Amino acid sequence: MIVPALILICALEGVHFLGERSGRVREVYGGAFQVAHPEYHVLVDSTVRTDPLSTSAQVGAFELHPRSEGRRADGTVSTNVLGLVSAPDLPETKMSPLLRSFGGGRGPAEPAKARAREEISALPDNAFATAIVELAAPLKEDELSTALEVRDIRSDALYLFVSESPGAAGKPVYWRACAIYERECESTSPIELFRRWAAELDWTDALNLRSLGLDLDVLRQAARQGEIYGLLTYGYSGESLAEWLERPEVRTVKIVETTTIGS
Repeated sequence: MIVPALILICALEGVHFLGERSGRVREVYGGAFQVAHPEYHVLVDSTVRTDPLSTSAQVGAFELHPRSEGRRADGTVSTNVLGLVSAPDLPETKMSPLLRSFGGGRGPAEPAKARAREEISALPDNAFATAIVELAAPLKEDELSTALEVRDIRSDALYLFVSESPGAAGKPVYWRACAIYERECESTSPIELFRRWAAELDWTDALNLRSLGLDLDVLRQAARQGEIYGLLTYGYSGESLAEWLERPEVRTVKIVETTTIGS
């Protein structure tokens, strides 16, 4: 009778442990899944499921594309009784190599700017693009809004790169506040929300973050600095991108995908 009782006690302790961590699974690791994959628009279900062996949140990942026709992957972000996290494997996209060559914050790059100028000028008048905008130097949120006349930074239409230092996967730290904070992201500074998310991280998360391609020290440094190194734009016109490209604050613009009205 002792062995079954011990098994029951361990199971109950596991449920208690997982229950305590259920909120973290969605906020911390659902958020980390989006941070690790700028190429995708991640949706994290608000319902967290807990059983004796795991705690999980459903996620959907949609490849960013100007016409929302990219690939889709569904799965779960989950943690087991040992605290180990698993998440869906997402395939690389056309954006992935551009992210690994990200140069935001490294100063002007006139040759890269000239190439971007040619690429943008070749776009049809009715073209809209997904593009990476690298800044010449990091800017605070209010500085970015002034320099680039950005009005929709507190929305789910403009996404940020908040570090030039790459994570374990070689990508800059990405932040899309609405992935986790939903309606609150429309009224709260995205940098404030990033710092809130990063404040939930502790040393026990380092291994799990690395398995997702992230680095705990890089994330913490980005939160302390609170600076923006670039933007990921979605559905902006060639004209808008050309105007941004000529700003001295912009290092270069890398077009990922384009579409045209009526195509």
